[in-house]
Amino acid sequence: MIVVFIFLILIILYLGVILFAGATFVKLSLFALDKLVVFIASWYYTHHYFSVKFSSGYAIYFWDVLAAILAVIIYSILFQIIHRKFKVLGKILNLAISFFSSMTVYCILVHGFITNEKSYFLPLLNNNLMNQVVNYIIITIIALVVWKRREEFLEEKKETKEYYIVEKSDE
Repeated sequence: MIVVFIFLILIILYLGVILFAGATFVKLSLFALDKLVVFIASWYYTHHYFSVKFSSGYAIYFWDVLAAILAVIIYSILFQIIHRKFKVLGKILNLAISFFSSMTVYCILVHGFITNEKSYFLPLLNNNLMNQVVNYIIITIIALVVWKRREEFLEEKKETKEYYIVEKSDE
């Protein structure tokens, strides 16, 4: 009886950890896929065109990681500057990034877990064209939610930065 109870608790804990890890992966993918792409691209190009030519041993990977982190920081700063200075362009750019992130995560999840690697879209309708239209509508709804959250995050960052500037100037 106790063994069955412990077994059930272990199964529940295992499923909880798997669901938590999966939800965290999806959330990070939706909100930080652009930074991940910048990180991987800068790592790749630094490795093939700089690190292997100018260093050896484990120092190669040091330069790869350093360049990738620096590229993500520069990308984040440029994105915030564009969003702050060119409001409409920043919002359109943020919407495009949100759409492509949502589409990538949606297709990966559907392809890998739901359709068993048969399709990138949910088979909701028999007509292939209408099925794609419905799936793109779902992706667009997800992208709008992600875009709204990213916009709120950028606005919160701007408000806190302005708040500290006002605090310092009052002293």
